[in-house]
Amino acid sequence: MQGTKPLNLQKTLSSLLQLSSTTNHLKQIHSRLLVLDLHHDQFLVTSLINALSQRFRAINYAFSVFSHTQNPNTFLFNAMIQAFSQTPGFSFNAISLYTLQMRKEINPTTRPNRFTFPPFLKACVSSYASSSVKPLQQIHAHVVKFGTCSDVYVGTTLLDSYSKCSEIEFARRVFVDMPERNVISWNSMISGFAKCGDMDSARELFEGMPEKNLVSWTSVISGYAQNGYFCETLMVFEDMGVAGVKPNEITLVSVLSACANLGALGLGRRLHSFLEDNGYEFDLFVGSALIDMYSKCGMVGDALQVFERMPQRNVVACSAMIVGLAMNGKGVEAIGIFEDMRFQGMLPNAITFIGVLCACCHAGLVDKGQFYFRCMNREYSIVPKLQHYACMVDLLGRAGHLDQAYQFITEMPIKPDVVIWGALLGACKTHREFELGVYAANRILELDPQHSGGFVFLSNAYARSGDWDGVKKVRRMMEISGMKKTPGKSWIEVNNVVHQFFAGDKSHPQSDRIYAKLDELAKLLEVEGYMPNVDYVLCDIEEEEKEQSLYVHSEKLAIAFGLINSPEGTPIRVVKNLRVCDDCHSAIKLISKIVTRDIILRDSNRFHHFSGGLCSCQDYW
Repeated sequence: MQGTKPLNLQKTLSSLLQLSSTTNHLKQIHSRLLVLDLHHDQFLVTSLINALSQRFRAINYAFSVFSHTQNPNTFLFNAMIQAFSQTPGFSFNAISLYTLQMRKEINPTTRPNRFTFPPFLKACVSSYASSSVKPLQQIHAHVVKFGTCSDVYVGTTLLDSYSKCSEIEFARRVFVDMPERNVISWNSMISGFAKCGDMDSARELFEGMPEKNLVSWTSVISGYAQNGYFCETLMVFEDMGVAGVKPNEITLVSVLSACANLGALGLGRRLHSFLEDNGYEFDLFVGSALIDMYSKCGMVGDALQVFERMPQRNVVACSAMIVGLAMNGKGVEAIGIFEDMRFQGMLPNAITFIGVLCACCHAGLVDKGQFYFRCMNREYSIVPKLQHYACMVDLLGRAGHLDQAYQFITEMPIKPDVVIWGALLGACKTHREFELGVYAANRILELDPQHSGGFVFLSNAYARSGDWDGVKKVRRMMEISGMKKTPGKSWIEVNNVVHQFFAGDKSHPQSDRIYAKLDELAKLLEVEGYMPNVDYVLCDIEEEEKEQSLYVHSEKLAIAFGLINSPEGTPIRVVKNLRVCDDCHSAIKLISKIVTRDIILRDSNRFHHFSGGLCSCQDYW
């Protein structure tokens, strides 16, 4: 201890600092330090700064204490850097303080050590984000210079920092060079791979871990879900259960997301029961994930029950409910939730308005949609993004106001993308406005030369007008572009197992039965007067082959499988990754009538509830 002050006084004051319950208590102790001439005692001042910053977030007071301390040592610098790094908005202060510490490097008492770099790295990531890897490389050089690269905590923070800045190769090198790794190091590397979309490397690392914990499992599950590998998400979750690891709310939100995207209602319900039994149901984020899951599985009534039972609701939960109602064609109800939000003074966000505008689309509320679009910026200072503009084009186009929709596009303050022109193209197709549709299709192909929708529309528009030279021209354009159509795939859950089908798929163990069921349905459809719509088959093949290709679209395979493997009278639920084609839509309407079963299909645009030969979308989607 400095001076001649007794050691037990230092211990007493240190204990009081740790036990203080208010800022005023700390101020009184600080005053006592000044009176006793202990305000330069590095140990006590470090304890005071830790208490001020960590327990009470009194960051300015903490820095004032630091600034008035003579010759601060490494531990005091570390405490202040950590305080800045943990306080939002003070990351640059941490960087400035480290720069000051480096100026004093000639003094061994201020030399950075293994406790300096982790909070400093955190501050750099917060300040520079992914703008440049250079600051991290400079810190990495300092880590080596001061001999701390072998420390597992420093190494883990360094690789995590590289990962957060999307510099996965640098992170990998740090991981490989670490002489010692702990479970946190492995988890950080797995999360880094997942963030960069490299799930193969993430899974390989996960399988090679000497010890896995809950975070390890959750990192892989979340990574698969965030990168769109929903079947893999569920498989790893099943393995997690076999391993006897109990999930937490973060794990379950990712699994619910996978259930939502696959339409896995059975597993979603089982997860809901688990959440109820373990007290997670009313967590705001878990509740919002449940709302999303039920909505995307077509069970909007169940979603509403979850929403209404939530003791507290935030903008995330309300937005999830609005979007869920909108995608299920419940536009008026969605707007009702939004108006309740406004009445309660809850501020909507950009996602809320996407749901509201979609709701207006499905309900045909053009004036109301235009009003809400205007009030986004005017009342809530939310700048519309491309998704909001696409909703408005869809709203106007759906209502038949094609000229107004086109004018809206030309007056947009941002450049329209493929989605914007695609919304106009869809409206032109529905309302048979081929001249404007050709213009929209050409704009799409300028932006995305491999866009199949643009080619299909142009080819059929030229064919309808008898312009066969135009058809040939489109075919040549397709060949030159090397167009690769996204493969259609569909999912169906039967007996809590999700089955996946691709167009023309014969890999399923029940393929023979599935195709026999399709042949049976084809004969029954013919009796009902169904004629295959080959207009939108891109392949240059004979008419009969075009008709045959339509019979094996992925959603039809999934429906046939569902009819074979589910009890009579129960609904068939299918999810498809693309927009359902005109032919499948017409065929499924009739199938719902023939088999007297409700068929719920969620495509990339919306829900289709087929029942008795009709569809909830009223043939506009």
